[in-house]
This record gives sequence, structure tokens and C-alpha cells, in this order.
Amino acid sequence: MKLSDLATEYVILKQSLGMRFRTETVILNAFCQAMGSIDVTQVSPKSVQIYLAGTGPITAFWHRKFEALSGFYRHAISRGHISFSPLPTTIPKRPPTFQPYIYSHDEYRRLVEMTHVLESQRRKVQPLTFRTLLLLLYGTGLRISEALSLTLTDVDLSDSLLTIRNTKFFKTRWVPIGPQLCNRLVVYAKVRRQLPRPARNESTFFATSHGDPLPRSTAEHIFRLLRERAGVCRTDGARFQPRLHDIRHTFALNRLISWYREGADVQSLLPCLSTYLGHVDVTATQRYLTMTPELLHEASLRFHRYAIEGGHS
Repeated sequence: MKLSDLATEYVILKQSLGMRFRTETVILNAFCQAMGSIDVTQVSPKSVQIYLAGTGPITAFWHRKFEALSGFYRHAISRGHISFSPLPTTIPKRPPTFQPYIYSHDEYRRLVEMTHVLESQRRKVQPLTFRTLLLLLYGTGLRISEALSLTLTDVDLSDSLLTIRNTKFFKTRWVPIGPQLCNRLVVYAKVRRQLPRPARNESTFFATSHGDPLPRSTAEHIFRLLRERAGVCRTDGARFQPRLHDIRHTFALNRLISWYREGADVQSLLPCLSTYLGHVDVTATQRYLTMTPELLHEASLRFHRYAIEGGHS
């Protein structure tokens, strides 16, 4: 059986079971393209190793590709198409855990202010559009894909409520927003409704000057431009510079710090943060809570107060 045909069969099976299987599909398609039009039995261990290695250093994606291919070859063996897997038996050590970048309030203010560079008439994205997008991400912790998928109908400013549809885990959730952010969205919404609305109220909330959906690739490109102009960069030697997705990490951490300062019961509130972010459980949320000097300071103060109160009891 052709490798590409078996890969297609495998993807269809997984998706029929309710899995999105997007990343795995991309990996399998790239794998089939790299192997060429051959039978599944003709794939050699050497060619698989070359595909996994890629052209750069070993990254976490090596293991992501390996996991996707492992599932595929288990399927192939169980169906009797091959008798053994050509995957390597020696697995390289995973690279150090990726550390997200946590933006300071000053850094984020500079990023927002730098949107004025988009005022050029040749640009399809207006400064107000991207400025509002940055404020929304910082104030809600939405995934960039969720923010860009919002339609005019999804943004209910009279009730200060966003409807996030068909998220990463096939769930739709409501996200309430505060009065300051709501006022910013009201200002933008008035301008947005003056732009073309191809799908009427089902048109995207964040759009180009022509009313078209703002592509994620464009948002990423603009963010890199603003980050460089604002001088926001890593100095810890990490491989990746600050990303749009790191805004979500920053939101989660800021919320935790605020709870510590308010004297709130952080442990009991974590499930609420998990629901707000659209996570399946608290474990996923905990990965967003990077230990920073500020968080460590607030946690230490909490422990200090606890110890003093305990000593007087």
C-alpha cells in the first residue's frame, strides 16, 4: 500500500474518533512528501532518521514528529501493512523546557504605543486595529487564534461579554471583560463597523482596512516589527524572542500575582482561571505560571504572613 494512502486512511480514522489531529496531519503530510511516492514497506530507517533530524539542532519538535510517526506506525503494524517500525530506537534527550517571556507593564505599554508606525497608508492594518488587539490579548489572555476568530456577533459590548467559539478543545465559552477594556473595544467597534463587512455581523471583529479577516501570519509579522521597534527582546540567551502567545502567559501570571496581593485563596481560584483561559483542567493552566521574581516575592510575603499568624495562634 502506498505510504501516502495509508497516512490518509490513518488521519481519517483519527478524525472520525473526534480528534482534530491538525499538527499530526501536517507532520504526516510532510513525511509522505519527504519519502516520495513509495510503498509503506519501502521506507528505510535511514530516511526516517533524516526526516526527523531536519536541518537544525534537536528541538522539541523532533519529539513531536516522532510521536506522530509512532502512532502512525503502530496503526500500520496493527493492520498488517508492515511487520516492524523503521523509527529509531535511540531517542535524543529533550531540549531544555521552553520558558515563555513575561512582559513587564512598561514593555507592553511600549508595544502598544509603537502601533503608530502602522499609520502608513500602504499598510492594510490600521494602528487602532492592532492596538485594540494587543489590549484585548493582554486583558483577557485569549489565544491569538481565538481573538482573530471573533466576529462582530461574538463581541457583546452591552453586556461586556465575548463568546469564544470552537476553541482548541472543541468548546465554546464566555469571557467577561472589564469596563476599561470594554470602553476600548467600543471605540474600535465604531470604526470597525465603518469598514466593509462581507459577511455582515458574522464578519470578523479584527479586520484589515478592506474588511477582510486579519490573518495570523500578518499579526505575527506586525508584532515582530513592533517588538523590534520597542526594544523588547530576551537577554537570557533563550532561542526564541518574545512571542504573541507569551501575552497569554503574562496574563495568567499577572492574575496570580493580583490574587496574592489581594490575599485571595489562590488554590481555590485556580480552577476559575483554568475555565477562563479555556483549559481542560488546572494542570494545563499550571504550565502557564512561570516563576518570576515578582511572583516569588508575593508568595514569600504570603508565607511570611501565614508564619506570623501561625506563631501567634
